[in-house]
Amino acid sequence: MNMMTAIGAMLAQTTSLWGIPIARNQAPPKPRYRSVKQHQRAAAKTRARRRAKRFNHF
Repeated sequence: MNMMTAIGAMLAQTTSLWGIPIARNQAPPKPRYRSVKQHQRAAAKTRARRRAKRFNHF
């Protein structure tokens, strides 16, 4: 279980105990990658692809 999932679960449990619903659009997005580091690497690759496409370096 990664950190974002743990925090999300903790917030959901706490707010359900207090009776405060959290709408899905206000909750943090579900992680697409296993770790923060993998997300950062994928984001860097996406930025590099967009930059290359913008400057016709592909």
